[in-house]
Amino acid sequence: MVDGRTMRGMNLGRMTFRPALTTTTAATALLLAGCQGRALVPNVADGLRAEVVERTRERDDARAKVAELETKIAELTLARDAKIDPEAAEAMPALAGVALSGLSTARLVDPNKATLALVIEPSDGLGRFLQITGTLRATVVALVPGREPLSAGKATLGPKALREAYRSTAFGTHYTVEIPLAWEGSDSARSVAIAAEFTDALTGKAYPIQGTVAIVKLASAGSAAR
Repeated sequence: MVDGRTMRGMNLGRMTFRPALTTTTAATALLLAGCQGRALVPNVADGLRAEVVERTRERDDARAKVAELETKIAELTLARDAKIDPEAAEAMPALAGVALSGLSTARLVDPNKATLALVIEPSDGLGRFLQITGTLRATVVALVPGREPLSAGKATLGPKALREAYRSTAFGTHYTVEIPLAWEGSDSARSVAIAAEFTDALTGKAYPIQGTVAIVKLASAGSAAR
């Protein structure tokens, strides 16, 4: 048999243990609620940091443009005064040619439509890439087996647009121009022929660019063509 004192001891033990468990559980719940609240509520400091980063980027862009203008002014002043060092003039790179890059691709999107990524690579007399300023004009025809070349698209880029086409990637430095193509008929072309010309804004000299780019069929386009 269990006497009264033993029963009271057992009840007292249970009464002491239960509040402790309840207190621990409540503390844990409050801690989790606090963590969740901080994760969901926007932090004012984060917003300020993002604004500082954006303003810093704008400042750096503005400084770069000012530096570029200062360099252009110095070049024009030097050219006007004709005080260029002969050795510097000899070492100054000049455009020797503009080539159609093997990175150029043409993707068939419909039986008679494609997208051409025209990639060109200007180079100096040592075969090194050289940034250019001027106008690029391109004419593209689709080559369909058994048919005469079909007009597919044209593009003209002025100096500013051409500058925006500048790319520097793991595959090299070049200019990339996207040209949408479309030709008459429902037959798919196997390739496109490109006849382009770059006119240098500084010298007025024209550089021809010619070549052929094979058309790659996308899965959806190939299914539609069949």
